[in-house]
Amino acid sequence: MVGWNMKTAYRAALAALLAAPAGAALAASPVLQAEQSDVATLPPVGAHWVLPATDRDSYTIYDADAGKILGTVPASILGNIALSPDRRTFYVADTIWSRVDHGTRQDLIQEYDAHTLALRREITLPPRALAVYKGQDFDVSPDGRWGYVFDMSPATSVTIVDLAKGAVARTVDIPGCALVFPWKQDGFSSLCGDGSLTNVGYAGDKPTVTHTAPFFDANNDPIFEQGLVDRATGHALFVSYTGKVYDVMLGAKPQIAAPWSIQVAAGQPVAGTGVQEQAWRPGGKQPFAWNRASGHLFVLMHVGPHWTHKTDGTEVWEFDPAHHTLVRRIDLPQPARGIAVSGDAAPLLYATSADGNMAVIDARTGTVRRTVDAHSEAMIMAPDLLPGHNG
Repeated sequence: MVGWNMKTAYRAALAALLAAPAGAALAASPVLQAEQSDVATLPPVGAHWVLPATDRDSYTIYDADAGKILGTVPASILGNIALSPDRRTFYVADTIWSRVDHGTRQDLIQEYDAHTLALRREITLPPRALAVYKGQDFDVSPDGRWGYVFDMSPATSVTIVDLAKGAVARTVDIPGCALVFPWKQDGFSSLCGDGSLTNVGYAGDKPTVTHTAPFFDANNDPIFEQGLVDRATGHALFVSYTGKVYDVMLGAKPQIAAPWSIQVAAGQPVAGTGVQEQAWRPGGKQPFAWNRASGHLFVLMHVGPHWTHKTDGTEVWEFDPAHHTLVRRIDLPQPARGIAVSGDAAPLLYATSADGNMAVIDARTGTVRRTVDAHSEAMIMAPDLLPGHNG
């Protein structure tokens, strides 16, 4: 039927054209133009840009103020992203196969221009094995010189990449430890299974490795792997499953303060380790965020017993870690599995839910500005807190 209608319309138009005077027929003819394309460029990275990892194997760049997509940075399900300190480059540490899920394996860092999203180059990495992705799998030093890539092959190690030369500098073994938390200068720390930190100093020469004494109970009250670091200072916050906050100044000899309880800061009893003990607890796949302007800590919270640390949160609690005080509690429109916050003085809070939606919330009032169908996974990043940005 569709084909017949198109034929009929064509014949009618042709008959009308032949019957009309020559000048009129020429005037009525459509003017055909060739398609034209151009290449758009992005403005400098904005304070309210946000990059959730999507279920389409990429990081989508959203302008949270305008509520629109600006671009996409390709990445596989194992890809971790970092922003250079000068905000001109996105780095993606990734593992890919020539036939999607099999074939020739490639471990690499891909370098993308932050204004055009064009791929500049690829840096080959030694083979690695990762089962999940976290922001702490890959980081960039605050001066932009080094890339730190956490490896399991199968022993744990960190590959240090000279980003200026585009080549691997060396690999440092960190047995029994994992992830990377960069210092203010020339090094990083890793979390260890005995409740301690391993600290690796590196400035282009032979690495120096030191170890702290255990400072948290790795068996009964472990700390989350998703610790936060202010790259401008090397100041880190680590939170335990029960809600103890460890304030650490990273370096060759880390300074570790006595922990404080987020429940006590909220006027509640300390959360215990009983499997039947109900309490407000931190949880989710990315449960913490840090606002650079205020220094405030945001924690995704839920009610449950001990060992429910992966449970989605129903509220976000904002704390002043300098004074161990609760600032506000923010109700979420639906349970969230990951959060991030912008780093400016008028912060936006981003919360991703199991259905892939991302809520954009005014962190000062708790008002939901918009909900975006972002097809998002748990990992979500705001540019001011992307690994490598030092403000």
